[in-house]
Amino acid sequence: MKAPLIHTIQNNKDSLTTSYSTFDSVQAFNDFVDTQAAGLNTHNRGILKQINQTTAATIQNGSLWYGSPSPKNVGELNAHKYFLGMELLRTIQPKIQEKLSEYIKLMDNQILSKPKVAYNDRGLGVFSFDRAAMGLYRLQPTGSKNPMKNAINQLRIELDTSNKTTAVKSVFAYFKDRKSSYPALRLYLMAGGNAGVKGDELVYVGLACAELVEFMEIRGVAVEVNALLGTSFHNNVAMGVIRIKRFQDRLDKNQLLVMTSDPRYFRYRGFKALIALSDHFGWNIPTGLGSIKEHMGKDFVTQITKGQDRYAVFEQSYSIHAAVKEVTQIIKTYTEQIHKK
Repeated sequence: MKAPLIHTIQNNKDSLTTSYSTFDSVQAFNDFVDTQAAGLNTHNRGILKQINQTTAATIQNGSLWYGSPSPKNVGELNAHKYFLGMELLRTIQPKIQEKLSEYIKLMDNQILSKPKVAYNDRGLGVFSFDRAAMGLYRLQPTGSKNPMKNAINQLRIELDTSNKTTAVKSVFAYFKDRKSSYPALRLYLMAGGNAGVKGDELVYVGLACAELVEFMEIRGVAVEVNALLGTSFHNNVAMGVIRIKRFQDRLDKNQLLVMTSDPRYFRYRGFKALIALSDHFGWNIPTGLGSIKEHMGKDFVTQITKGQDRYAVFEQSYSIHAAVKEVTQIIKTYTEQIHKK
């Protein structure tokens, strides 16, 4: 496996060095972490060993630091790929949708109005069977002098095939007045959280992002989603930029939630990734693995996207109110930007 390129940003004002690597997919990132972890330097290998020991002890104590249900062992955490908080998801998602609707109604302008579905009889769009079924009726074959045709028609009647039509002519659905020229939007999500955050509180940022992607794309805005996984220590920032969704792809909600909102992932494989990234950049990570500083994600993205308007950053949001507030602010900022052009 070819090692990812290392990019470096030097901030002389704050004496801060930021090193980062980009990954085209979640799989590419996970492969990098496992490969790098197998060849760590002596210091970082010792840190990973301590993480394994601490994790095993934490699990044995029945802690919910990794979310619920609690994992059985370290091996289960290392192999974790699927978001297990679907029950929590079913409880929280309707609340986020409700709050988001309330916020949007309070906004002054009709921003990025949702396109309406219309129907036509010219074959434009997608055939709607539900609409055609409203006027469905049986078409009886007419008599024929040809005995063979008569036999086929009789068979069709008995089998109830090829003898139905609809009185509804406009059966092709399309979005009416849908804009196709909205600029694309890149989203960045700062993954995980510091030690004091409860496991289940990490889910809000991922769910809010999923709602934002759906809101934008149904209005014709192409969206790319990237996770930011990083840490700060000794005037250094180590960051991995992992693409979760390309502009043209559908959002894989499982990958989004695992990478950005899953304590089961972040608090083991995420920690392992921080060690691997630091090692890749030639740094010795401290025992506490550093910390996520306030606005670290936004500061980083501002540095790598100079001159670009169409991006937004989710920082850590550990409540419904905070997550929805971030979503509505992103929508509002995006709308203001496109109206200026």
